[in-house]
Amino acid sequence: MTVRHGGARGLAWAGAAAALVLVGYLVYRRYPRIIYPILPYRSLFVPVLVVAAIVVPSWLIVRLVHHRARAHPLSVGREMLLMIFVLYLAAVAAATLTPNRSSRLIAEGRGGIEIHPRLASLTCSSASLRRNSTAHAFCVHNARGNFVLFFPLGILIPLLWPQLSFGRGMLIAIALSVSIELVQYLSSAWGSYRAADVNDVILNVAGATLGLALVWVLRLRRWTEPAASRS
Repeated sequence: MTVRHGGARGLAWAGAAAALVLVGYLVYRRYPRIIYPILPYRSLFVPVLVVAAIVVPSWLIVRLVHHRARAHPLSVGREMLLMIFVLYLAAVAAATLTPNRSSRLIAEGRGGIEIHPRLASLTCSSASLRRNSTAHAFCVHNARGNFVLFFPLGILIPLLWPQLSFGRGMLIAIALSVSIELVQYLSSAWGSYRAADVNDVILNVAGATLGLALVWVLRLRRWTEPAASRS
């Protein structure tokens, strides 16, 4: 099993990721309040870690068998991106499909479905959501989480499949988000307390679109810089 020259690029990405983790830790030690915005999502840490502990070794075994069977050259950079993508999908599944024991939904006794887009739900600006109330905090937590959840998807899709168009990248995000909401609705019959909401789809797609746009802007700058230097 040979390694392409792209392996050096993969190692560079790994070094950059390790440096980013180290910087993040040092910033946290200096400014511990920086983690306060993610504290509402701490209940997801254990499910994500459990799923990752199962998925990562399984994926490594599958890829190792695949490369040995086909004797293809190994691109370390692409394999790392694939691993990150699989880990991301596992984290999304753990965050969105595990039973939701939110007190609000348990009080309602069931999950629900919302098929009408509502600006108040997207911006948490409804008159019934008094600021600093539990309902308002729940809405902000849900809206922010749905937006941020799909932002990495918008970045990973064009990195893994550079030939994919912007529109197809958005279609993938829409299909994934709708699939999640459908599974959430169906699972509510088994006591998952999950609610399917078209507003979640809108926020998911908005986050993915931002990630896609960021990668496309960076690519455009990379393409225009050589042309400008030649002129």
